Amino acid sequence: MTTREDRPMRDLREMFLSSPLPEVPGVRDVISASWRRAVENRVAADAPDPVFVTDRDEESLLAHCATPVLANLSEEMANHPVAILLTDANGLVVSRVSTDGALTSGLDSISLAPGYSYAEESVGTNGIGTALECQKSVLVSGFEHFNSSLTEFECAGAPIIHPIRGHLAGVLDLTSWADTSGPLLLTLARTTAKRIEEAMLANTGARELTLFREYLASCQRGSGAILAVNQDVVMVNSHAEELYDVTDRAALITHTADLVGSTKPVTVVADLPSGTIARLEYRPVYSGTTLAGGVFRVKNQAHSRRRAARKDLQLPGLVGANPQWRQACATADGSFADGSWLALSGESGVGKTAMARAVAVRHGRRPVLVDCTAVADGYDEWVEDLADDVTRGEPPVVVIRRADALTEDGLHRLTDLLTSWQGAPPDQAPAWVVATLGDEPANPDVQGRLMPFFAHTVEVPPLRHRLDDLQRLVPHLLARHAANRPLTVSDRCLRQLMRLPWAGNVRQLDQVLADAARRRRSGTIEVTDLPAECRTFTRRQLTKLESIERDAIVRSLAANRGNKEHAAADLGMSRATIYRKIRAFGIVADHA
Repeated sequence: MTTREDRPMRDLREMFLSSPLPEVPGVRDVISASWRRAVENRVAADAPDPVFVTDRDEESLLAHCATPVLANLSEEMANHPVAILLTDANGLVVSRVSTDGALTSGLDSISLAPGYSYAEESVGTNGIGTALECQKSVLVSGFEHFNSSLTEFECAGAPIIHPIRGHLAGVLDLTSWADTSGPLLLTLARTTAKRIEEAMLANTGARELTLFREYLASCQRGSGAILAVNQDVVMVNSHAEELYDVTDRAALITHTADLVGSTKPVTVVADLPSGTIARLEYRPVYSGTTLAGGVFRVKNQAHSRRRAARKDLQLPGLVGANPQWRQACATADGSFADGSWLALSGESGVGKTAMARAVAVRHGRRPVLVDCTAVADGYDEWVEDLADDVTRGEPPVVVIRRADALTEDGLHRLTDLLTSWQGAPPDQAPAWVVATLGDEPANPDVQGRLMPFFAHTVEVPPLRHRLDDLQRLVPHLLARHAANRPLTVSDRCLRQLMRLPWAGNVRQLDQVLADAARRRRSGTIEVTDLPAECRTFTRRQLTKLESIERDAIVRSLAANRGNKEHAAADLGMSRATIYRKIRAFGIVADHA
């Protein structure tokens, strides 16, 4: 029901919708600015179409700390028609508490429920989305909502700020019927948000205090390097500072990143830039039932026989300044100088073969590449051809790709050949042998039968662990495909590339840039020139059907120069549906 007090705002809203103006006399600035954003985002003015997300984080620090606060507030508000909602930093509703049946039914009718995003891009002006946009507390009542289906409600949103990191963690929203609570609802929302922040600070403080106590206890139990790490802090004792220079310490901290969330003790071996091989013994630390972080005891397992790598070493054809990458390159180069055979392990596409070839080129040797995945049978002929190739001319560098993919018969033939090379005269054997392995060897016999031939194994880091190198890798790889054409990438495009997980590593990046170079013959590559899979950013794995739908939307947007309304028409979608799917798939598109 529209009251007399509602009518002026209703009339102002209708006037704005008929002819949007930069300013609307009689409407608060925060509301009129939000209305303009809704028009720019082409938000439907009649029915809300919030995005539904299945992978909301109900175990986050925010949710954990807010639960008791919201439970107490729910008891206090038991006799009032007020719903208590908690969202994450994207406006996604994490939890909702309401004891009023009629209000709950009303909220269900507009999908203001867990799993739905109430960001402004989806539903326009509202207490949650507008609070996120302004990053301040906002009360939105009745016809101040952009969407007419929300005008029956009044919502007060208060941002929740992470007490340690200082970023926006989420929003506490209180929603009731329009014109029932007014400013008191906003005051209560602010107070509750502050209580949640205090609970987060206490929880974070308790977590880090527990981690600090375990760190001190570990330091007292014995000498040596100790690191204590969680998402917010890194603690390093004086022994670590004495034993390792700043580059080695940076490499150690990088190695801890993948372990610090583990709930079980783990031991890993790390190659450091100085040439030291260190063993990291990880032990998780709990504050009650919450994982507080982990303590690492670092011990030197061995020292490389090579001298510390020169910091300016650059293998031909390769780029990168990341400490892990530089260490892998230096160890490979040092292995050639020592005359010891080497195994390079790592995920597919990280550049293991390229690294081995670069070492060969650096030392003026002919690289001979053999791919074990390409040999289905006929191993006798394969081994004979390889043996003959080695004896032609100056001893080459033999690179055995994916040696772990060999069958039992192939592994037997290869180990016989390697044994013969070890006892052969220099002109009858390779100058150097490198075997590349996947991160999870397909053949378990490789460890016992093949690895004894190789003095050392070096893990080549995945691209996601050296995203800082994209600033060098992108122009380096792009130059290969530009064919002397003036072609660069924009800063926005580079930032988008740095947001991606790169499951296919450097090989995938190279393919993406090759595709973009075919699309854009000269000038500057923009985000819209990237393949569909690189113009999205989602937290979940899409199904095959969703991937097809995502790619169709991306192609239609590109064909219509970013015009979402025209793209929707081409695809047979409503305007609201394409906006919802663009947000759900995380599609990066220019506004039009």
